Amino acid sequence: MVYVVNAREYFEGSDDLQKLQEMVNLMCYISMDLKEITCLESLAVFDRKLNAIFCESKEDLKNDKTGRSKVEEFIRLHPELSIAMKDVLKSGKHKKIHLSKDESLLALPVMGHKKPIGVVGIVYASDGCLHEECTADLLFKDVLEIFMTRYQEMRDKQTMAAMSCRLKTLEDYEKYAILETGKRCNWNISNMAKELEIGRNTLYQKLKKMGIN
Repeated sequence: MVYVVNAREYFEGSDDLQKLQEMVNLMCYISMDLKEITCLESLAVFDRKLNAIFCESKEDLKNDKTGRSKVEEFIRLHPELSIAMKDVLKSGKHKKIHLSKDESLLALPVMGHKKPIGVVGIVYASDGCLHEECTADLLFKDVLEIFMTRYQEMRDKQTMAAMSCRLKTLEDYEKYAILETGKRCNWNISNMAKELEIGRNTLYQKLKKMGIN
C-alpha cells in the first residue's frame, strides 16, 4: 500500500508536495534493495510534522496504518529522536542518534525547493562508533541517493514510453516537449525559451494556444 501524502498546507508549493509523494512511491522499491544490506534493520519517511508516511523493516514492520502508528509511537517514547529530526529539518544536514551501544538511527533530510520537507530515518546495527559522521552514515546516504536516481530514471523512461504511445501529431510532441521543459526549468520562461531555442513571445503564444497557464 502506498501512503498518499495529504499535507498540502505544510508546503510552500505543489512541487514540494509532489516530491515528498514521489519519495514515498520510490521507497516501496528502494526498501527492497536496502533490505539486502545486512546491517540495516528498518527505515521510515516522515513529513515536516514528523508523521510517519512510510515504513518497512526486515522483521514485522509493514507500510500500513498499524506499522506507521508503531513508528510514531516509538518516536513519542523517545523524545531525543524527535528533537534530532527537528534539527535535521531546520539545518538540512543529516544527524546520527545512538539508540543503544550496537544500534543507531541515521536521519537524512528530504530536500524540497528551498528547505527540507521531510526526513528519512534509517535504523542500522552499528559497531558502537560515536563519531557524528562515520563510514556507515556516508554509505547509507550515498546508497539512498543512488537508488533514488536509479528508480527515478526508470520511472521517467516508463512515463516517456507510455506518453509516446499517446502522441499522434506534431502538436502533441510539441506540447509534451514544452511540458517537460517547464518541469526541468521550474517554469522559468527565459530558461525554457533558451532550451527550446525559440523566442519568449513565441513561447508565450504557444502556452496560451495550448491552454498551459
